[in-house]
Amino acid sequence: MSIFNALSTAVSGIDAQSTAFTNLSNNIANSQTVGYKADSTAFQDFVAGSLSGNSASDDISDSVSALTVQHVDQQGTASASTDSLAMSISGSGLFDVSEETGATTAGTTQFQNEQYYTRNGEFYENKDGYLVNTAGYYLDGYMVNSQTGQLDNNLTQINIANVGFRPTETTTLTQSAAIGSLPTDSTNYTPQTYTTAPVTTYDADAEPHEVGLSWTQSSSNPLVWDVSAYDAGGTGSIAANDYQVTFNSDGTLASVMNKDTGATVGSTTTGSAVSIPISADYNGITQTMQLDLGTIGGTSGTTMAAAGSSAVSTSQVTALTADTTTTPGTISMAANTMLGTTTGSNQSYVTAPTDVGTTPVSVKWTQTSASPATWTVSAVNPYDSSSSSGVSSDSYSVVFNKDGSVASVTDLTNPSTTVSGLSSLTASVGGSSYTMDLSGASLSTTALSTDTTSLTSDSVSSGTYEGAEIESDGSIMAEFDNGDTQLIGKVALTNFANVDGLNAVDGQAYTATANSGTAQTGVVGDNGTGTLSVGYVESSTTDLTSDLSSLIVAQEAYSANTKVVTTADELLQTTIAMKQS
Repeated sequence: MSIFNALSTAVSGIDAQSTAFTNLSNNIANSQTVGYKADSTAFQDFVAGSLSGNSASDDISDSVSALTVQHVDQQGTASASTDSLAMSISGSGLFDVSEETGATTAGTTQFQNEQYYTRNGEFYENKDGYLVNTAGYYLDGYMVNSQTGQLDNNLTQINIANVGFRPTETTTLTQSAAIGSLPTDSTNYTPQTYTTAPVTTYDADAEPHEVGLSWTQSSSNPLVWDVSAYDAGGTGSIAANDYQVTFNSDGTLASVMNKDTGATVGSTTTGSAVSIPISADYNGITQTMQLDLGTIGGTSGTTMAAAGSSAVSTSQVTALTADTTTTPGTISMAANTMLGTTTGSNQSYVTAPTDVGTTPVSVKWTQTSASPATWTVSAVNPYDSSSSSGVSSDSYSVVFNKDGSVASVTDLTNPSTTVSGLSSLTASVGGSSYTMDLSGASLSTTALSTDTTSLTSDSVSSGTYEGAEIESDGSIMAEFDNGDTQLIGKVALTNFANVDGLNAVDGQAYTATANSGTAQTGVVGDNGTGTLSVGYVESSTTDLTSDLSSLIVAQEAYSANTKVVTTADELLQTTIAMKQS
């Protein structure tokens, strides 16, 4: 029976060497495949005696088997790629990828629920804006929420198509205006006022807001002005502020003082920058913006024009006037105040703050309909939108005629109240009742000319998307024609306790198994995943020299086993011939 054992053992050897030959040929065939991990072959023998626990049995042959060993943890060489979105991982991490189902819903690509992993980082942008590698797998990562600008925690397919520009957060406002003129007689003059057109600012969530500046000249010193920034949207987001700005006799800036604390703001040295902090509360988040007025002694920025000069900037927003000598007092809007146009839509207007007693008051107008032109109006505290602001009034609906005049007024808060025009509305300020005369308001039948250059913001509000780039930390950045870059998302990488325990599937990809352990997914660098080299791909780990040498060895071993088979056959033939003779 030992001849049959030898024959069986030789056959198992042929089978084992066939496995080795298959692995070597696969390695050689994939020597140029990006992200391919070369396999090796391990051999193990089976001893017949070990099966029964006794000495070797003459009935059961010894044999050998071959096992394919994965080397997913083996690092390939990083090679330069012509694709700018290609990536190579230096470390043990793998790209998280998805496979499409082949179906679409409403033109949207659908994906399988199975999560795949790969080292093939040769990604490119397909026609739908997804990042797809050469094996057809879609790159997964963390996308930026278009509403909040924050990185989502959910793993999803990265898409870089038609990325919209998010306006940048405002940090600086700059004023460039001659707010008034120097008097010919400093002891006999009429105090001047100046209010800028509102400027749009943006918070950290790219939400727009409106800020305006209100200037009032001192009645005792023509070189001294009070300035305050206010919420020109009427939502009370700007914290109360009051600064005193003093000019030199030539109209240049001399100094700035915080009226609340009496402290000098900045330096009074010639050439020093003059900047006032403005604090805003946007959606519960404090945002500080610097108001740049110019420089001490500077002839640009904020100045006073020479006496009689026509270079004085025109005030863009009117302020209310308050008469507290009567009972009830009267709050009036300036005559010929143009809120907007008769053909416009989504327009708004907020008067500059006026102190009624010690409480600042504005009137807020908001267009609610374009045809007929309909607006709502109410009194507000421009620095406090809470119920304890000290300012309240009914909300009124005002319909305008096509010529811009008032057609009708309705009390929305108390519909049963009859309202005859805008001259007899009511408001409460500091607990006292006031009559609001807003009859000076009307709409223009022609386009309004607005000076939007006197107060500007450093926010960039628009940009055309030009493409995307990937940074070494996995950040996927949108590039715009204005030179700005903004985060689209981040590449996700995953590590396993035993990457060699993964299950290999088509396209240099893997799926998790019990042997690999649980996926540990995060951004680049988390969980020991490693770093990225952008513009490179990971070459195959096939070692052609070693594999060709091993191929010769496998060939010799295969031939040797076949020799055992033929020899055993000859011995059996001899045995048979013995009986026949």
